Amino acid sequence: MERPAGAEAPDGDRGSGLAVAGVVVAWALLAIVLARRLAGLALDDFFITYRYAWNLAAGQGFVFNPGERVFGTTEPGLALLLAGLARLTRAAIPALGTCVTAAAMVGCAALLLAAARERGRLTDAIAGGTLALASSFLWVSHGAAAPLVLLCLLLAASLDGERPRGQIAAGLLAGAAVWLRPDAAVGTAILGLLLWRERRRLPWRYGAAAGIVIAAGLAAAWWTFGSALPQTGIAKHAMAAAAAGRDASAGFWPAALPILGRHWGPLWMGIAALGLAGLPALAAGTGRAGRLLALYALALGVLYPILGVPFFVWYAFPLAFAALYGTAFAAGWAGRRVARPRARWAGAAVSALLLVAVGWSLLPASARWFRGYRWFPYLETYRRAALFVHERSAPEDAIAYVEIGVVGYYSRQPLVDLLGLVTPGSIPYVEKSDLVGAFLARPTTWVLFHTRGRMRPLVNRPWFQRAYEDVGHFYDSDGRGAMTVFHRRPGSALPPAGAPGTAHEMPPS
Repeated sequence: MERPAGAEAPDGDRGSGLAVAGVVVAWALLAIVLARRLAGLALDDFFITYRYAWNLAAGQGFVFNPGERVFGTTEPGLALLLAGLARLTRAAIPALGTCVTAAAMVGCAALLLAAARERGRLTDAIAGGTLALASSFLWVSHGAAAPLVLLCLLLAASLDGERPRGQIAAGLLAGAAVWLRPDAAVGTAILGLLLWRERRRLPWRYGAAAGIVIAAGLAAAWWTFGSALPQTGIAKHAMAAAAAGRDASAGFWPAALPILGRHWGPLWMGIAALGLAGLPALAAGTGRAGRLLALYALALGVLYPILGVPFFVWYAFPLAFAALYGTAFAAGWAGRRVARPRARWAGAAVSALLLVAVGWSLLPASARWFRGYRWFPYLETYRRAALFVHERSAPEDAIAYVEIGVVGYYSRQPLVDLLGLVTPGSIPYVEKSDLVGAFLARPTTWVLFHTRGRMRPLVNRPWFQRAYEDVGHFYDSDGRGAMTVFHRRPGSALPPAGAPGTAHEMPPS
């Protein structure tokens, strides 16, 4: 029952409110510390979005390569946000990406905390939020759009679905989430179904608002790029299809297991099982927001393998976030089942035992990762090589390589992506595992080779060694790899590209 206007809150409510505020402040401080530790040192793929943002902020258009209208970012909404923040703050875009992640994670935790407080599950939500914010597995994806997508969807779910304004605002937020990442459409649809089920009436205001925002995004993408959907999905599907003898749908989640072991510690399998088992308790204990989180996470967990895309850690963010909350709510549920009117201590002991076991495994593993974290040495090598090329290039001199995020962001040069994320002409060659053909279809002034090995089929060709000279060497700080920078000799000849999958050799003279 609502309190009369102007009435003071009971002491219990006031104390609970102060406790909630204190928890959120503590989470925010933790997020600030971790964000400062990681700021700007994101994964290579995220720098693709950062380059779109940088070009837009610099007045060169919403493009990866100036003059090329290619929809090569899966996260256009994040690129637009980062471009705006960069113009306002003059801060570096990679650091802004980390800050957005930190703010979004704290926002998600605060929303779930408020929802749990209303249902008497405050302790469960405090434990769940602390596990999530302290988990290095989630912070691996710092700089991606996934945390912000989740915040938009949870905020939409938290609005009053009974009032027209609440439905419209929820629709606008859910539609905006789709701008951030197209797969947020799954969450948008789930929220619509939840509202329909609760009200027993079609939430047409929510659907109309979300549809207008999504339609506006599709129209803007078509007008900007000539395509309504990102090129990246096609390219990643081609990569998966080219993986000879491997079923991508069977390998998606198995690829995640070593990463979970690294970040969740020796009990990672138990944490995962407990987290999944706790999703019903999470849904019951946090209302519509928790139901949306659980269903959205599970839906993506099934959908990605079906789509046949290769595993990327940021794809697992929603499910990992939900599972960590699930462990806390499972522990709370187990304690309540054991507790008796005269033996409440028994339930508290069971809950504490489960949470201590989870924390004993997860927190030290995460702490080791945070303490030892530095940018991947090969990415720092990429940055140094990119700056080297930029200093010696004319604006039109292009670079060919297979990992284009960091190289593209720091070189500012045109990039030919031999895996097709921003170079559509490469995709037929990617499907045939024909990197050499992709290069010959669009040869460049500069070519990069790292001992990670993907470029070896190209740089080992005799005709390549005659046409290009190595002009720079950069070594990874851990001594495990090195990058060679090649520059094309003036007037050198190259073989024709030919059809994808065919031999690419110099014709006889």
